[in-house]
Amino acid sequence: MQSVDPGIRSESVCFPFTPSQTARELLFYPTWCGHYYCTANYFMKRDSYPPLLIAYIRKGRFRVEYHGEFHVAEAGDILLLDCIEPHYYHAEDGLEFVYMHFEGSNARELCRRITDRHGWLIRRDNNTLIGNLLYDMVRFYDENGVETDMQRSARIYRMFDLLLSPSAAEQSADTPVEQAIQYIRSHIGQPISVEELASTVCLSASYFAHMFKRRTGFSPADYVINSRIERAKVLLVRTQKPIAEIAEEVGYSTSGSLINLFVKKVGTSPRQYRIRHMSKAIDAVCKTDVPFIDTDVPEL
Repeated sequence: MQSVDPGIRSESVCFPFTPSQTARELLFYPTWCGHYYCTANYFMKRDSYPPLLIAYIRKGRFRVEYHGEFHVAEAGDILLLDCIEPHYYHAEDGLEFVYMHFEGSNARELCRRITDRHGWLIRRDNNTLIGNLLYDMVRFYDENGVETDMQRSARIYRMFDLLLSPSAAEQSADTPVEQAIQYIRSHIGQPISVEELASTVCLSASYFAHMFKRRTGFSPADYVINSRIERAKVLLVRTQKPIAEIAEEVGYSTSGSLINLFVKKVGTSPRQYRIRHMSKAIDAVCKTDVPFIDTDVPEL
């Protein structure tokens, strides 16, 4: 369908969506998508509008005010706005962009995580991939395509995956965070402090901690704990080692320390976790003829 907004040229198209109750309760879902060709007469000023907005600028310039900031978005840029907050945007003549308004379970929280990391005007080397996804979505509906709520939701998740993924440059670079992660993995059974990690990559502890959390979503201390828990899971399922031995191998002096953290992070004790995965453990026992040991009691 054609938009009736002022400043939208006749070749523009947009499509509304009515999500099911299941989509509203469980999924991400679009409410509108479109491909707009604009004159300088196109603008939008709202105090609040429920959906979120993601837009990719294909050509021209888009003047945007949001969160007390003013920016000019240009070709290749992505806008990610929570429109429930006041926002204003105004086209310059020749603007072309594709967009989607969307909502859904935890959508705002996930958007906030992205904008905290990249800002609401996003300039990254994978923006074109997201622009292509938006363009393909609009073209699909312009050609009378039909899909399920889950398929629509999957389109949005693919975009978020790209927004949250490291850029090609970040993936190829041996950054301080990647160096620290490798250090954690190779020293999992030893004491590891934030100061020690920062020192290995020649950064101050405060700056390193900020960089690490921004890149991984975890503080360095939490990442170390999670890495130890993950290693303990592997040892519980694939070996017959006592809990006390596993605790020492992943950096804890007593089995009690591991058990307390395991319960807190996993929701069950190491022993219960091992029993739940008993079939794998038994398979290993049958192949090696080693008696199966299962205990949460530290050995004397």
